Amino acid sequence: MKMKLSALCVSMALLAGCSSDSDDETVVEERNGQWLVGDLHVHSAVSNDARDTMVNILYHAFDEFDIDYVFFSNHMRVRGNDHQDNDIGEVLYADRLQQYELPEIRSLQNRYYQDKIITTTFEWDFPGFEHYNIGIIGTPEEQDDIIEAVKLFEYKFSNENGLEHFDPQDVARWTEQGIERYNTEADAAKALTWLQENYPTTSYGMLNHPRRYANTYSLADVRDLNNSAPDIFFLMEGMVGGQFHPYARGDYEGGSAGLFGGADPMVAHVGGWWDALLSEGRQIWNVSNSDYHFKISDGGEYTSGYFPGEYSKNYAYVTEGEDELAVLEALRSGEMFGVTGELINALEFTISANGQTAYMGQQDLAVSKGDTVTVDIRFQSPEYTNQEITVGDGIFGSAINPGVHHVDLIAGSITGIVDPFSENYDSTDNSDASVINSFTEQDWQLDEEGYYAMSYTFTAEGNQYFRLRGTALDYNEEGLTVDGEPQKWESMVKEEDETDHQIQDRANKLIYRDVWFYSNPVYVNVK
Repeated sequence: MKMKLSALCVSMALLAGCSSDSDDETVVEERNGQWLVGDLHVHSAVSNDARDTMVNILYHAFDEFDIDYVFFSNHMRVRGNDHQDNDIGEVLYADRLQQYELPEIRSLQNRYYQDKIITTTFEWDFPGFEHYNIGIIGTPEEQDDIIEAVKLFEYKFSNENGLEHFDPQDVARWTEQGIERYNTEADAAKALTWLQENYPTTSYGMLNHPRRYANTYSLADVRDLNNSAPDIFFLMEGMVGGQFHPYARGDYEGGSAGLFGGADPMVAHVGGWWDALLSEGRQIWNVSNSDYHFKISDGGEYTSGYFPGEYSKNYAYVTEGEDELAVLEALRSGEMFGVTGELINALEFTISANGQTAYMGQQDLAVSKGDTVTVDIRFQSPEYTNQEITVGDGIFGSAINPGVHHVDLIAGSITGIVDPFSENYDSTDNSDASVINSFTEQDWQLDEEGYYAMSYTFTAEGNQYFRLRGTALDYNEEGLTVDGEPQKWESMVKEEDETDHQIQDRANKLIYRDVWFYSNPVYVNVK
């Protein structure tokens, strides 16, 4: 299918920057990929705790907010409805997928969205842990095979479904084939190894809202899961969804580890869990999703999250193909960045030396000790954001974008894989990550292509990775930042005589102030 780009360049000239610290010639490299923007975590009425129809969700995602891909991610539970939110009793997720979800997706795509990518994944209740996203990806021509794979996964690894929900003929066939069920906490990780053995290039796992409950995972658990299936578990939802909630933004309340600038502390804390994993050289990439269930309840009392593409966006650089498998390869590559509040809509982040250039994700830049290395950063921001001036007015795209206040360049040493038997296996002691430079408008200039450009030059001494974050906030904004570090979101308090709608308006304005972007890392390997 033919793809429509989302306000980003198809072919990019990657400049070596505007710094006068380097005498190297400008590195220019033409690329023939395209940036696509979308959402990997979207619920419809097929989930038991979501109320919206796919036709309304896709209208907003594609017609209102012009994103390129939507990956539905409904709960793998026997409790759920059909695609029109009708109660159909207890039905396996795989059956709802086959009977309602996929037919509706294909119908809407064929009628209205032939130039968009729509596919299905599912949110699995990971025994012993929390919600974990599983994608088994195929083209529409492979639909029957995907349904069979999902049905088998549900049989093998879902711990809430009794055998009475499955077709007796399927159970008899699987039993005859010697297929076992691994639906206990002790065996749960076998789901990832099963995917790696059977769908190594067409499936993935994503750690959803990782620390929504502070004690669900330890860092050792995350390392174990990545060890068990590194080709499957390579995504984490560091920029979580469910953001539109005055009292519990992202549903991070009570026993959660808290949200910091709308991001999970796994990503938001410099020198935290993500930096510890990156310092081992692990390829685990951050994404930004909506986790959409509904925006405002029918009675107007409750809020949940913004529509796909309204507040959170995930940008992925697709180099080959124009379908869901091409997006999967882009996700696997790690050349991605996540954004909230439409703070930016384009980012080029590269590291160059000796005429060679490395990009975000899997590839790295090979240099020699003592080489001069240049980090180049270029971004664009739209003039307006999707913020509704008054919540519910349906008027998007008229709020002035506050713009980027500063961009932080974060670096950490590559220290190698931590020994599972080491006392440091459950700690972040292997990371020395820190903010090595912070750029403001005094440090960047507007180039001839309409990008704000800046650069940073250093001398290569050891193996390192580099990542970016940027925000609209000043370094010290009460309740939001301290010395540039995002602070824990505090639940808003409903004022006396304040209506539900008024606190929703107040929350919406504050959430749209607290906006950020995060890049994935670029690696430098010193020979």
